[in-house]
Amino acid sequence: MMSKLLFHAGQAAERVDRFLTKHRLVFSALLTLVLSGALALDNVSSGPLSNLNDIGGWNNRALFIAMSAFVHASMLMLCVLLSRVSFSRTALRQVILTAGLYIMLLAINQKTYIYVNVMQPLVRAMDTGFGAGMQAQSFLSAPARLLVYSLTRGPVYDMYLLKLFAIGCYLLIALLMSRAADRAGLGIRVEVLLALCMILPQGFMNAACSALVEIAALALMGAALTLRFGCDKPKTVAASACYGAACALCGACLLALPAMIDRKNWKREAGVIAGVMLALCVPAVLGGMPIGDAAGSLFGAVLGMPVYAGGAPGAANLIPRAVVEEMAQYAPILRHLPGIDTLTYAQEHYTQTHYAYVMRGFAWAGVAAYAGVWALISRWKEKPALHRAFVLTLCALIVCPGVTSGAWLAADMLCLYAILAAPGLRIPACLVLFATAAGSCYPMTEEVLLPMVYAFVLCLLALCMLLNVIPMGREEESHD
Repeated sequence: MMSKLLFHAGQAAERVDRFLTKHRLVFSALLTLVLSGALALDNVSSGPLSNLNDIGGWNNRALFIAMSAFVHASMLMLCVLLSRVSFSRTALRQVILTAGLYIMLLAINQKTYIYVNVMQPLVRAMDTGFGAGMQAQSFLSAPARLLVYSLTRGPVYDMYLLKLFAIGCYLLIALLMSRAADRAGLGIRVEVLLALCMILPQGFMNAACSALVEIAALALMGAALTLRFGCDKPKTVAASACYGAACALCGACLLALPAMIDRKNWKREAGVIAGVMLALCVPAVLGGMPIGDAAGSLFGAVLGMPVYAGGAPGAANLIPRAVVEEMAQYAPILRHLPGIDTLTYAQEHYTQTHYAYVMRGFAWAGVAAYAGVWALISRWKEKPALHRAFVLTLCALIVCPGVTSGAWLAADMLCLYAILAAPGLRIPACLVLFATAAGSCYPMTEEVLLPMVYAFVLCLLALCMLLNVIPMGREEESHD
């Protein structure tokens, strides 16, 4: 009797699921309204946005709650459009996204070292005018400054606006990873991947806490890869445009150029990429930035390391910084010490100028190393696409001296995907995840759980395993 009841209950559940799946768009839209509305109401009373320290009154808080609800609803509907699964699995993904957004909003009041010392001075300069912001000293490219200016001109405190934008980009990256996992046929493991993305330390620290605009470049690169490789009919022009915008925001994205250029149509695609990058520099030029400085800022992330890049396990962390020169407040004490240059207050045998020369040398050496690895894997025919993508991404992040801790988010997402999709890649993926997670607290405290030299060694070990310099001992599952 009980077995018959369970059998009939199962059949009824299947019929209900088929009916809901048939009208998936309608019911998913209703669930979107319920989830976004419920979180907005919770933020009004006791949620993460119920106590905003610098919001400037109830009207601004209500506006920001509405903005966060709009971002929430947009990501939930995008989840529906990108998913090709049953209603029950789509609903589960929407619930996971809602939980992830709630977790990240908990850090909305956190003022990190990066924001106070890197982003806030630029925003304060922009408060006096667009031209002042374009001419202010910053490691950000001209298009990135334009993005910061556009995001911080509202009535709400700029830190909240930047963080909400970064969180939206992070959710988009997670959805694009889920899209790739769907096409690889991972089944229910796609929901596991999405849940892991929502609690990834790098994503939480850099999106919810640090408000770095580099995450927008990662989202654009993810969109470019999806348009190029994740569609039944690749949209190469749109993919090139998205990739050009990503490179304009963060010069480190240029190291992925070999994966984004088709040998047959390389002139057209390179023209679109270069055209978008230069077009995004036009507003900065109109704002008073010299043309040469605007164009040169596009490559700034490749030729120099920002002060907040110290939490990234790259090769640049092997070079000591000439920190004495950066602490002029100690000049009266340092003048009495032997071996100190009284003009720059740096040690005579190693100044910040020497550091800049070494960094430029590392930049060109890194580009050469990356070109060599790319030439090596271009001859691989038996390796899965995931293996090749993992090698290129990890190599680029290791050798590029200007890669910040936020840029490693792309590698972390790829690590999660590799762990679920290819058992043979689990060991190097876990090594990279551990190395980056151990440094994820750097944006807030300038401290790391694992010295970055050791984290660099772990990532280099993972790269050697991916290149078969060190055997992994198990064949990967192919998911081309």
